[in-house]
Amino acid sequence: MASDGELDRVVHQYLKHRNYKAASKALEEESPVVSIGDMVTLAARKMHAEAAVATQVAAYRGTEDSDAGAAEVLEENYRSLNKWIGSSLDQYRAELYTVMYPIFVHCYLDLVARGQVADAQKFMKNHAVEHEQYHRAELEELKSVTCVEHMTKNAFVTQFRQRKYNLVLCSYSFELLLAYIQEKKFMTILSIVNQHLDIKTFSGKPKQKYEAFGMAGTMSTELESLNAKEILWGSMRVAEVEEALDDDDHDDDKGEGVDDGPEEQRARKRAKRRHLATGAHGPKQDRIPLPELKGRSLQKRIEQLKEMRQRVDLGRNSLPSACMYTFFNTGGRVHCLTASSDSTMIAGGFADSYIKVWDLTRKGLKSLKSADELKEIEIDASTKLEDLQDPESAEDVKTLVGHTGPVYSTSFSPDNTFLLSGSEDGTARLWDLHTFSNVVVYKGHMFPVWGTAFSPLGFYFATASHDRTARLWSTDHVYPLRVFAGHLSDVNAVRFHPNANYLATASSDRSCRLWDVQSGDCVRVFEGHSDSVHALAFSDDGQYLVSGGDDCNVVLWDIASGKKIKTFKGHTDVVNTVSFSGEGSLISSGSADKTVRIWDATREVAEVKDSAEAGAASGDPEARAAQFGIELAVFATKSTPIFTTSFTNKNLLLASGPMTQVEES
Repeated sequence: MASDGELDRVVHQYLKHRNYKAASKALEEESPVVSIGDMVTLAARKMHAEAAVATQVAAYRGTEDSDAGAAEVLEENYRSLNKWIGSSLDQYRAELYTVMYPIFVHCYLDLVARGQVADAQKFMKNHAVEHEQYHRAELEELKSVTCVEHMTKNAFVTQFRQRKYNLVLCSYSFELLLAYIQEKKFMTILSIVNQHLDIKTFSGKPKQKYEAFGMAGTMSTELESLNAKEILWGSMRVAEVEEALDDDDHDDDKGEGVDDGPEEQRARKRAKRRHLATGAHGPKQDRIPLPELKGRSLQKRIEQLKEMRQRVDLGRNSLPSACMYTFFNTGGRVHCLTASSDSTMIAGGFADSYIKVWDLTRKGLKSLKSADELKEIEIDASTKLEDLQDPESAEDVKTLVGHTGPVYSTSFSPDNTFLLSGSEDGTARLWDLHTFSNVVVYKGHMFPVWGTAFSPLGFYFATASHDRTARLWSTDHVYPLRVFAGHLSDVNAVRFHPNANYLATASSDRSCRLWDVQSGDCVRVFEGHSDSVHALAFSDDGQYLVSGGDDCNVVLWDIASGKKIKTFKGHTDVVNTVSFSGEGSLISSGSADKTVRIWDATREVAEVKDSAEAGAASGDPEARAAQFGIELAVFATKSTPIFTTSFTNKNLLLASGPMTQVEES
């Protein structure tokens, strides 16, 4: 009985023969994605192969392994395939080139596995340059693998050998590739394609750009399964905040002389706050354990929401005002800068193992009074924090000493009570910003801590480390509550989802992941960067994630589907920081190229969501996207790389960085 794929092919040929172009095109666009196994079978039948590909490979490998000239044959086969792709038609060349990197890696590893180290190193020397643009970090690691023992202990090699490399080709590109390999009888390469590549095909035009990604520790079936999991991406209602806002709004209405009854007033105010939660997409408040929100934390949360009501709506025709903080005379010793959520403080981590906290209000940073003085103060509900502070201790800058290695990350708690820091010494430290002293040392990572982040609701925080894990902590325990393992290389950054139920991580393995805080499971894998990822940010509504890294690109992701929405190109150096505006219409990014760039997120989201309908009309959604000017503004500095950007609650854009020495021309 004919398979569905064969029937589609027969029908497609009939429609073309009868010149039914519209029907033929519709069938082509609706054709399902076909796996490599099905394509190999169909291609073998089409070419009247005498046996299945797997049988050919098995029969050939027995003779090839005993061939003393196997290395020369492998070299010639690879060089011939590379030359053939280079001479192919322009519309297929970029897509076909994506196959060469995994074939190159497995050819090298096959030679090492046979003990032909000299031949393997020669092969690496001859062809590594072809892949350095997108895979420099992996190639450096691969060069260190020179024996079978190295292969078993190297995590990158183990993943490459045990998991298939994911690729997507148009069906005709794949048929061309398979036909050429079989015609030339490159059976070693055919074996690699059959055993180590997971190629999905689609009917339609080939991709016009090279995509330098394929594997991030998950097979395509696992990736599809992960990205199919339900995500509660909506905001979470907090009962204490809702009640406090209702009471506060009721008092405001009385002062304004509103005649509505209490229930009508509260209903009206709740309607104005519907953006705080997103219906069925938001988690329940008790999904993760949280302490009762009260005192200063509750007060800060309410103040934040009130400020958000007053924020300026931004957009393509209404760009933000920007404020740049430049730090002089740092001598290249600053590793990180972080602004508090209310824009009253900035903290910086230094290579000298200390932290500095700067006051942005010109009121000075004040410490609490001594214990003896505090005993004499009668503390009640009317007591303010200023009443407990020593005015003589006010300073523009406070220095925090405690780490024994360079400090790579800092993060303020939502209520500005604590500062979290991560260091090369493998520890995270919690600092009290009332006394400016270290109160807790969190030990768990065995290697440097690259990133730290507080939960939007406080209490929980996360760390990212060179040990390839991220860890979840709480302020009332000194041990980690969750260990998130799955990345193949350093975890460089962590960010909490706005509802605090999920944690995003960025890694040097060129991927980002989303983890469920409650279960500890990975629920999304975002693949699309061609180099290490260093920066992450969520939109306030929790629906989108943006990332940036060493490939100089900013990538926008849809959390619900796990798919890439758009890649923003414009930076010429590493992207250090990304952030969303309050309403999510704009994205800001800061780079080592000394610029802050503003991108139109709303246009790109709508653009890709409409691509299904637009694809038939334009032929290529990416070509259609190219006609829009997605970069809205560029703010350039003379000699200051941008370390951090963030939008305040009122949508003022803040940026900061250390001034570097100006090179004399």
